[in-house]
Formats: sequence, C-alpha cells, structure tokens
Amino acid sequence: MRAVLVLLEQAPDSSVIIDGLGQIEPDLISNSELRARAAILLRKADDSDLADEWHMQPEANAATNVIAIDRSAVPVTNQSAHITFDDIGGLENVKKQVRRKIINPFQNKKALFDRFKRKAGGGVLMYGPPGCGKTMLARALAHECNATFLNVRAADILDQYVGNAEKKIAQMFQEARASRPVVLFFDEVEALAQKRQFESSERVNTTVSALLTEMDGFNDNDGVLFLGATNVPWSIDSAFRRPGRFDRTLFVPPPDRVARKFILSGLLKDRPVSEKLDIEHVVEKCTGFSGADLSALVDTAVDIAIEESPSVDALVPLSTNHFQEAMQEVKSSVGEWLGQARSFSEYANSSGMYDDLAAFLKKYAR
Repeated sequence: MRAVLVLLEQAPDSSVIIDGLGQIEPDLISNSELRARAAILLRKADDSDLADEWHMQPEANAATNVIAIDRSAVPVTNQSAHITFDDIGGLENVKKQVRRKIINPFQNKKALFDRFKRKAGGGVLMYGPPGCGKTMLARALAHECNATFLNVRAADILDQYVGNAEKKIAQMFQEARASRPVVLFFDEVEALAQKRQFESSERVNTTVSALLTEMDGFNDNDGVLFLGATNVPWSIDSAFRRPGRFDRTLFVPPPDRVARKFILSGLLKDRPVSEKLDIEHVVEKCTGFSGADLSALVDTAVDIAIEESPSVDALVPLSTNHFQEAMQEVKSSVGEWLGQARSFSEYANSSGMYDDLAAFLKKYAR
C-alpha cells in the first residue's frame, strides 16, 4: 500500500488517484497513517466522499503535513524534443480518447481493427483555453504514434490568389494519403475551418468547402486521421463535426490541483530549490492557472532568485517567498476565455458539444 501511495502522490491527474484508490477496499488497510495519506490525496482530487471512506480516526489528521517531493522521480514537463503523454500533467480523459481514436488503430490494436473491419479514419477536435496543453498533446502524439505526423499551418495554406488555397489543400491530402498511416494536425484550426456565412468572402467559403470535400473521403481516407486544436470552437463551421471529420470533440481544461503539482514539480526539476519551498502552498495559490501560466510563474520566480544571487557559488535557491513575489506579476490567463465560454455552454449547447465544458464550469468556476 505504501508503494501505491508513493506512485499516486506523483499522479498527473486527479482521476488517476480516484481510480487507483477506488479499486482498494479501505477496511483492508489497518495502518492509520496510510489511510490518512490516502484520504488527503482524495481530498486534493476533490472526491470528499471517497476520502471519508478512507479516513480512519480524527487523530489521523496529524498526518496532514506537507509531503516531500522526490523530484528525481518526477518526469520533466517543460519543452523537449521527445515529449510523451507521461510528461503531461492532467488531461487523462483526453489522452485516453486520443489513444483510442488515433494511437490504437496504428499500433497494438491494428489487427483488431482489421478483424472488426473498422476503418482508421475521422478525427479528434480539442478545444479549451490557451496554454492548457493542446499543442503539447499533439507533440506527444507525434512521438508516440507509429505514423507520419503532418503539422498543417493556416499560413502555409491560405493565399491571396483565388484558387491557390484549394490547390494546396488537395496537394496536402494527396501527400497524406501517400504517407499512410498519417495524422494531420491542424493547430488553430478555426483559421481554415471558420463558419461559412453569407457575408463571408468567397475565398473563405471556397477554402472551407475544399477542406470539407477532402476530409469527406471521396478519395479513400482510410488510415488518415485528423487532429485539430482550437481556442474558439464556436467559430468553426458545424459541418466539420460530422462523422468522418472531427467526429469527437474533447474539452482540454486548465490543470486541476493534482495536475498543477505535477507540472510545477516537473518545471522545478534540476533547478536549485530550497528545502523549505512549500509547493503545496504554491499549488493552492495557482487555482485557474494554465500550464503556460505555471511555466511563466516559475520563470518569474527564477528571475527573482537570480537577481538575489551574488554568484553561482553563492546562489539563492527558489523559495516560497520567490513564488509569492512572482504571483504579484503573473496572473491566470484563462479567466476571460472561461467567461466567454460560459455563455456558449449555457445558450449554444443544444447538440451537447459543450457538456464537458459545462460540467467543468459548474464544478470549478463558480
């Protein structure tokens, strides 16, 4: 049980903690200290009901001291050439869906797809506030997926001359089909897939129509998968969400408490850190921060520590005070997005597309 708790204390996502402890019968564990640690983890994962089941005695609360982090065992989460899903804090549900839709058809379950005559096609549209890991997920997928990965940028497609964008789209899909299995990643996909309206320019409408036609698979798209990322899903033409195109829409939320600790621990790896740094305090003060916000917070705290350090031989390690000062400069960047998203989840959700967003707002953004 102790080994299980050590692993769960480094979990990248609340769901991992809840699933892990939910499969164990609390009454089988007689050690009150272990029961208390499990209850603390579950409260951090926002499952108070399960935490109550694990809580053994009132005096077990004495075990609520800050648990030390073994930074040597925490994966690095900052930018790297070979990022994997394990390097990403949180987003376990999103990773699960991406594995099912994109990785499984090309790797260990390819034979099962063939046996069930299930074509590997269609795609996943990820949406959420900026800086919460959509592009990082795509980079991890590129490393983990045994397939060609093509990054499609709107700047490479859009053209001022009529007809050129359509030709580039056709050429891109021709290249993709020749490289199967292949994943086409559309970052900021709204630039290419914006809603067609009567007042839209002819260039916009014809570009959208050309992309829809190619994704539709009139030419065989078996083995061609689409991965899209956007901050503004309400700007995307609804035709892109029919089966065979972006037929699965996933909300990529800001990291929760457990994920924030995972991300911060990774960002602090190999940096001079004071033994008195209270990372739990920092995590609590960073509610609503995106992964990018957390990275900016660490960078700012580092700048303050460098300014205070006389030399390499007499450096001042990162402390709680550095982070408290950094928090005066770095604020959450997702508040404005959540405010805008709330109206769409309440008034433009007849299709159920924003159910995950609505559930998130109800739970966290009161």
